[in-house]
Amino acid sequence: MVQHTHSFGDEDIFDVVQIGYGPVGQVNAALLGREGLRVAVFERYPGLYGLPRAGHIDHEVMRIFQSLGCAEQIEADALRSNEYEWRNREGKTLIRFHWNAEGVSGWPSDYLIYQPYVEVALDSAVRRCPSVQVHHSWEAVDIEQLDDHVRVMLRNTGDEGSGGGQLRTVRARYVVASDGGSSFVRRKLEMPMTDLGFSQDWLVLDFREKQKLQFPFENGQICDPARPMCMFQLGQRHRRFAFMVLPGEAHRVRDPAFCWKLVEPWIGQNDAELIRQAPYVFESKLLETWRRGGVFFIGDAAHIMPPFMGQGMCSGIRDAANLAWKFGMVLRGEASEALLDVYERERKPHVRSVIDLSVAVGRVSCMVDVDQARQRDEAFLAGKAPPPPPFPHLTHGMLDRPQDEDARKIVGHLGPQARISLEGKIALADDLVGAGWHLISRLPVAKLLNREAFGFVSGLPLSILEVGDSPGDGHPVDVTGAYSRFFEAHSVDAILVRPDFYIFSAAAGVQGVSDMLLRLREQLDAYRLKSAA
Repeated sequence: MVQHTHSFGDEDIFDVVQIGYGPVGQVNAALLGREGLRVAVFERYPGLYGLPRAGHIDHEVMRIFQSLGCAEQIEADALRSNEYEWRNREGKTLIRFHWNAEGVSGWPSDYLIYQPYVEVALDSAVRRCPSVQVHHSWEAVDIEQLDDHVRVMLRNTGDEGSGGGQLRTVRARYVVASDGGSSFVRRKLEMPMTDLGFSQDWLVLDFREKQKLQFPFENGQICDPARPMCMFQLGQRHRRFAFMVLPGEAHRVRDPAFCWKLVEPWIGQNDAELIRQAPYVFESKLLETWRRGGVFFIGDAAHIMPPFMGQGMCSGIRDAANLAWKFGMVLRGEASEALLDVYERERKPHVRSVIDLSVAVGRVSCMVDVDQARQRDEAFLAGKAPPPPPFPHLTHGMLDRPQDEDARKIVGHLGPQARISLEGKIALADDLVGAGWHLISRLPVAKLLNREAFGFVSGLPLSILEVGDSPGDGHPVDVTGAYSRFFEAHSVDAILVRPDFYIFSAAAGVQGVSDMLLRLREQLDAYRLKSAA
C-alpha cells in the first residue's frame, strides 16, 4: 500500500521528500504523483526560476512530457531544430548535423526551447497531482538518516514578515536530491563528485528578440581558435550566444558593454534585449554513488557535463523517469528495496557515456591551438572526419538477455511510439493506452500465450498492443506503419517496453513472446514482486 501523509508531533511524514524544483525536479515530482505517492517538494527560491538555462530537448524527453500531459503546451513555443553547423573562422562549414529527423519516440528528434516556458508547463502538470505538495521559499539545512526513514530540517528563506527564518521538520521514507550542481544534500552527506577532466570558462548571453532577425546560419558553433563560440535559438522568440572567456577577461564578464561588444557582429541593442549574462565553468563531473541510504540523487546533483550535446537537463529527466516507477513499485509493496539499487546501475553508465561524448565534442569544436585547429579544419573539409558515434543506450540493470541475436541487439534501446487508431480515436499510442509496461506485438499473442505466461501478464499493469494494418477485435491499427517497419527492420515480432520507454526484451514467434514474459517474471521475482502468477 502507498503510504499517506500524517503528522508526528510537529513533523509531517511523506513517501518522498524532494529538495529542488527545477525542470528535473518538476518531472520527478509529477511522475511520483502519477504513481500515487505522497510527495513534498521544497525549493529555496520564492517561485519558478524565470531565466533560461537549458536550451535543448530531444524526442525522448518530449515523450516524457507527453506522459505528463504538457507536451503540446511546451511544443507551442519550442522550435523544431533543423540543422546544427560547425563553421571555421573563415565561415566554411566543417560539418552539418541534421537534427530534423523523426524520433523513435513519436516526436521530432530535437527541439530548441526557452526554459522558463517549459517550467510553467511542468509546474501545471505537478499541480494537477493531488498527492504532491510544492513549497517555495524553503531550503534544506539538515538531513538525518534514521533506521527506516529520513528526517529533513528546513528553513524559510522569505522575509521576516512572511515567516523568514522559520524552521520546520519533515520525514519521508525516501529523499530525492534534485538541488543542482551545488547540491546542499550532496555536501551535507559529504559525497564529493569525481572530476572527469574537462573545464573551460564561458560566458552565456541570452536575449529576447525585439524583431525577427536573420543570421548567416541559425544554430551552431564557430570553431575559431581565437575565441570559440556558439549561437542558437531558444524557442521562438529568444536567442543565446556563448563565448569562451579568454585569459585576463574574468573581470569583464559582468559588464554589459563587454557583452554587447561580443555580439556586435550579429545583433545590436535595437534588435534584442539582454536578459541574462552568466559566466559558467563548462565542466565534467560524476557522483560516485547515487544513493546514500534513503537519499537518492538526480540531475546535476549527480552529474555535470559540458553543454555541447545539449544533454544536461535531458539526462536529469531520464534519471527521474528511471527512478519514479521503481519508487512506485517499492512503496506499493510490489517489490523490495533492492529494486532501487538498479537505478544507479542503469543510469550511471549511460550518463558517463553521454558525458564522454559531450567532452569529446567540446575538445574538437573548441580547440584554441591554431595548428591543431587548422588540422581539424582540413580533415573536416576533406571529408575525413569520423562519423559521430550512436547515442548511448542502457546496457546494465533490469534488462533481458534473449538468446536470439536480433532481439538482443535492441534490448536497452528506446521503444517506438507511433500513431494508432483505436475505438474511433487516432492519437499517439501512449495517449490511448496509458503509462506502464507495454507489450507491443504484430502477432495475436493475447490468444496464443501459454497459460503460465498469460497468468503472469494478467497480474501486471501491462498493456498489450497487437498492432496491425487493419482493425480487428478492438486491436489498434498501425496508422503510419511505423510499428511494422520497426519489427521488419529488427526481425522481431514483439517487444516488451518498460514504464520509462526502454525495451526490456524482444522476441520472434509466439513461443518467443511467452518465454520473454516468463524471463521478466524471473527478474521481478528477484525483487520479490507480488504477482498473480
